[in-house]
Amino acid sequence: MKKFLFVLVAFGGVLTASAQHLSLSVNGGASIPTGDFGKGDYYNEASGFAGTGGHFNVTGTWWLKKHIGITALAGYSRFGSKGAQSLSDGYKEDSGTDSTTLYRQGNNHSLSFLAGPSYKLDLCKGLSLQIRALGGYTRTHLAGFTIFYEDYTDNAMSQREASGGAFAWQAGLGLAYHLTKKLSVQINGDFFSSKPDIAISYDNFVVNSGRRLSRYNGSISGINATAGVAYQLF
Repeated sequence: MKKFLFVLVAFGGVLTASAQHLSLSVNGGASIPTGDFGKGDYYNEASGFAGTGGHFNVTGTWWLKKHIGITALAGYSRFGSKGAQSLSDGYKEDSGTDSTTLYRQGNNHSLSFLAGPSYKLDLCKGLSLQIRALGGYTRTHLAGFTIFYEDYTDNAMSQREASGGAFAWQAGLGLAYHLTKKLSVQINGDFFSSKPDIAISYDNFVVNSGRRLSRYNGSISGINATAGVAYQLF
């Protein structure tokens, strides 16, 4: 991680010195999990129980030429939750208790630092399309939960919140309408993916009480659909 940040900062310094133009943008919108990460199936151990949430990012693009640049991005996604009833019912069935109650702890979210090439295509006067492919580092945090079993003396079992980092990549398109030479508004669609190896631990796990993962190493993937504003500094 330290080596990656050092290379990114050094690379950014070189680009800043040689860049023709530097533009900054602020974007926000929805983050939509896909694949197993977006499933809420108790019996599918790859399910991430993540629902649609929000995404926010700040990007900077150094345009080395009119159409070619390098983009750096810092982004935060906070996902919703799904499958609470599936978890509760699954533990109820596996444990043989009369009822279970589930309480969430924390939330699913990720923090990303990415960089890569961008290409800008002028479609018509005032309208341009940007294509980008970024790679870097993402740290993902998974929510925990507590299950209460009605029939057990020690009736609370918790899956702790957990985090892990990994290489990540993102690719997408942005459509920009230029209000002035320096200011534009834009809409973006990007697919993201990473695959961290996250260790999971428990408190008071009841023997034979059901689903128990020691690690989550499934793909954290989805689509970020955002809108924002961009400003050209020089």
